[in-house]
Amino acid sequence: MAFKQWLIEFLNGTPEDQKNRASTPPPVADPLEEEAAGLNFRTAIEAHQKWKARLQALINNDMSENLSVEEVSRDDRCTLGTWIHGAGKKRFGRDALFKTLEKNHAHFHACAGHVLKTALAGDKDDAQAALKAGDFARASQTIILNLAQMYNRAAEPNSKPNK
Repeated sequence: MAFKQWLIEFLNGTPEDQKNRASTPPPVADPLEEEAAGLNFRTAIEAHQKWKARLQALINNDMSENLSVEEVSRDDRCTLGTWIHGAGKKRFGRDALFKTLEKNHAHFHACAGHVLKTALAGDKDDAQAALKAGDFARASQTIILNLAQMYNRAAEPNSKPNK
């Protein structure tokens, strides 16, 4: 299945469908298809989907990983953040869609940091609510949508830097 088809099905599915598709991505005939403008978009989507599982494990006391609120809240440490603050900004820095992705990505990490802070403070119910249907859940969906839109922009054969 082509990456674009996987992406369409991913975006149209229920949250459970999305979780299953993210954990078992289909084989891609051409691995370069999911890469555009220096970013593997499928990997970026999957990485942001995994944040929910990591935070859920923390809420459930099933995590051996040591996460800090400060690090989780930073938007420049993950693969997508590195791209946004580097090659992506160079190529698309003046693009409105890119600016939206940049802003929403920073918000996503702020929300993830808030869930972590809330869970570490012992308020597992509020952390769970934010994770399932609150700001974190909405920010996560927004990032996936923004990445799909940005992939279409970046994969255009005639896409021009900073249009």
